[in-house]
Amino acid sequence: MPMTRPDGPRAHPDIALTLAQLLAIRLWARQGPRARVQPAQQGRLGRMPGLTFRELRAYQAGDEVRHIDWRVTARLGRPYTRLYSEEQDQAHWLLIDLSPAMYFGSRIQLKARLGCELAAALLWQGEKQANTLICHGAELHIHPQRGSLVPLLEALCHHYDEGLDRTPLQSQSLAQTLARLSLPHGARLTLITDHQPCDESLSQQLQLLGRRHDIHCWQIRDPLEASLPSQGRLAVQAVRQNGWLDATEPGFAHRYQLAAERLARQCHQQLLPLVQRLYRLDNGQSLQQQWQEGACRLF
Repeated sequence: MPMTRPDGPRAHPDIALTLAQLLAIRLWARQGPRARVQPAQQGRLGRMPGLTFRELRAYQAGDEVRHIDWRVTARLGRPYTRLYSEEQDQAHWLLIDLSPAMYFGSRIQLKARLGCELAAALLWQGEKQANTLICHGAELHIHPQRGSLVPLLEALCHHYDEGLDRTPLQSQSLAQTLARLSLPHGARLTLITDHQPCDESLSQQLQLLGRRHDIHCWQIRDPLEASLPSQGRLAVQAVRQNGWLDATEPGFAHRYQLAAERLARQCHQQLLPLVQRLYRLDNGQSLQQQWQEGACRLF
């Protein structure tokens, strides 16, 4: 009788995600990612980082001139200054997209697994913050941090495994999930998702959230979403139809790459006005390599 591996494909090293893997990430994640920046593009400006308004009072010797409220000063006829205090524990809400589109990978891993590893790295980097993990998929799951990060990492593993059994019709939209969130004042939202353009409803939700919160967006792009292999035919499957991508057909691979580049530009043009930071990760490389070698692309 042939031997079978326990849990089938789940045990494959390119698919499996364990708590031990996420715990090990803390050894290198706390230093923060090195990003390769494209200075020609930038997202919208955020609010004053690290400070929160405390009170308005009459100007006193030693107050910072740059904090004078000129409107109040003009109205009352004498200078008034705005006082700020440092935010010691800025709330950080991290939303990871575990919808069916993230369970794809053409080389070393699924995008969903890379996303979970990235979520763990960002949580370790901000371990002292008030973190809340949001898992988007068939249902909305919200996990606030209470002490150790371990319960949040366990939740990542659990919801990742659940997504392996999910069909494409079993997921709500990302816009619906964002509409249900109630972030505290001043919280920062980090979004880890697929490399796809925003539809109108998602753009509207990001615009609404962006009025009160800084948004950092990480998009994960698979190598197959950028170009085709140099040779061979690839079977593809959509919800209701199947087909082939034939790299041997004259000119097809070039047209495919041009279409992928147009899609990437469309993503950037849509998201840059809506977020403070836009990153892109390559699903064909390990997270540690991109994190430490400056391969995280910041637009």
